[in-house]
Amino acid sequence: MQRLPDFPFRGLPGAMILALALAACAPQPGPCNSTATRDLRTLDMLIAESRENLARGYAIGRGSGRGNPSVNLCVGNASHNVGVSFCSGGSPGYRSGPVAIDLDEERAKLESMLRQRTELARRAAADAAACTSARG
Repeated sequence: MQRLPDFPFRGLPGAMILALALAACAPQPGPCNSTATRDLRTLDMLIAESRENLARGYAIGRGSGRGNPSVNLCVGNASHNVGVSFCSGGSPGYRSGPVAIDLDEERAKLESMLRQRTELARRAAADAAACTSARG
């Protein structure tokens, strides 16, 4: 059997050093990011999704359904059995697909989010201005 080469970072201390080095390279959030700014980004994403749903006439959602049929093969060694089993999809799975929506309700939800966005954008701008002026 071929031996793998020795690595300079072995064991728990090496893993910790590697994890710290990777964490240091991760992008840091901006100093003036407020909760309102994050909420505004989330709301913008939901508004875009609602507009897409209205344009399509239905939503795309995750629903439960029956899993796909599958064949499982268990391979043993000389002293153990080899087995094959067939699953006919009896176990539940999850799938993405079209979901019916009430278009009037979706329009009302979109209008509500657009009204909320105006206030949230105002609050995010005020938070950013206050942070910028406080930083000098």
